[in-house]
Amino acid sequence: MRALRHQIFAAALGLICGAADATACSPSKPGPFLQKSAETSACAHPLCGRIFPTAETSGNDSAKPCPDDEWKQLKAEATAALASGGVLILGETHDNATHHLLQAAAIKEFALSVPGNETAIVFEQFREDQQPAIDATVSKLRDGKTVTAAELKEAVGWQKSGWPDLYDPLIDFVIAAKRSFYAGDVSRADIMKAAKGGPGSLPADEQMRLALDVPLGDKYDEASIKEIEEAHCGALPKEAFGGMAFAQRYRDAHLADVTLNAAMQGSAILIAGTGHARADRGVPWYLHRRASEKKVVSVLFVEVEDGNSDPQSYIPRDPDGRPAADFLVFTPRAERSDPCEKMRKK
Repeated sequence: MRALRHQIFAAALGLICGAADATACSPSKPGPFLQKSAETSACAHPLCGRIFPTAETSGNDSAKPCPDDEWKQLKAEATAALASGGVLILGETHDNATHHLLQAAAIKEFALSVPGNETAIVFEQFREDQQPAIDATVSKLRDGKTVTAAELKEAVGWQKSGWPDLYDPLIDFVIAAKRSFYAGDVSRADIMKAAKGGPGSLPADEQMRLALDVPLGDKYDEASIKEIEEAHCGALPKEAFGGMAFAQRYRDAHLADVTLNAAMQGSAILIAGTGHARADRGVPWYLHRRASEKKVVSVLFVEVEDGNSDPQSYIPRDPDGRPAADFLVFTPRAERSDPCEKMRKK
């Protein structure tokens, strides 16, 4: 199993950095990303493996740049952010194993390959009440002891957290890299308190510190509530949406807070869901308001859809139509059952 994971990770790393080896380019031929993605995941979709810089969308994809150019642009932006003490956000779909392999590959390429780089890693998947167990793990690593993902997961009570074991290769990789890593999410008790009590659940000075006192704006609030309603398949009463929207804002603000603190030692990479990675109302929104001088790059790993080969249609946008991410990396779609069916049964 470990050998198989190593092979998959190597292929994923090729997906992240293989385009730099391209010597020719034609829109009618699959680039290095597509070739490696197809070999790894049997993905025949025309977008699989492609990097798409959202700022270059022009309505005419026939004029798209060479895969080598797209890769160079991503690498330049990501390394510039980390070299200047900024933040790289790697947005995922939680139950897609390919996304976690690519996150590990991105950490290796953009952080570990740079001499002297002290990039810290922040995980949405760990809560602040689990940080002591993480600190103990880091302490063991610095003492030269061996620690596995399984040991860390047991220490933090991972099996009760609801997160899948698909993160094992990523966690193993970060542990082996011996980098500082941090729990980005708030505790369950605080999330429930925020969802039930709304803004009144937090002291005014804490809201101000986290930039939660600054309104998103009506259009953004409406978009956030609509996203929550769709994510819960219309199975929740509408009166619950306001509190849940504030809880989401609180989580984004807290993730930004932990990420800023982590970046104080050099720079930071945030591992989080695509919703948190949105520039219009997610973690980048709070980073920009609290540390406007920091360069923030948001990369979303996006699952391809059957019959849809238009990359622009995948771009998340704010209510005014502006891209809410800097780069998309297209990946195969994970096999999953209908989540709405399960939720409606509950």
